[in-house]
Amino acid sequence: MKKEFYPYYISRAGLSIVFSLLVFGISWKAGVFAVVLLAGFLGYLHSGWFEVNLNKPLFPLRRDENGQQIQRKALIAAAAAGILIFILLPLFGASAGAAGASSNLALSVGVLTYFVAQVVLFIRI
Repeated sequence: MKKEFYPYYISRAGLSIVFSLLVFGISWKAGVFAVVLLAGFLGYLHSGWFEVNLNKPLFPLRRDENGQQIQRKALIAAAAAGILIFILLPLFGASAGAAGASSNLALSVGVLTYFVAQVVLFIRI
């Protein structure tokens, strides 16, 4: 761990924990998911896919033109996946709790789709 990246590490750990608690509540699954998310954030930082600007310690990653296009495609895929889950799950769910579960699942699927799409698109190039 590099000392100059401590603000990034701490902020991403906080985001990972908060998002995991929103998705899974207080459980062992939230802990595992938080570790996986944090590993993804650290992978992005140290992957070499982005320029690192230490003048902005909380948001040090910068994208070039290609990175911006990949981000746009990943965001479109994530929004589409999240919206589809949010709309279709209550239609096919027999229980009354399906509407409440669809929002949590849609958010989770959207975030995971975003990260997976970015990794796949960066690896292809």
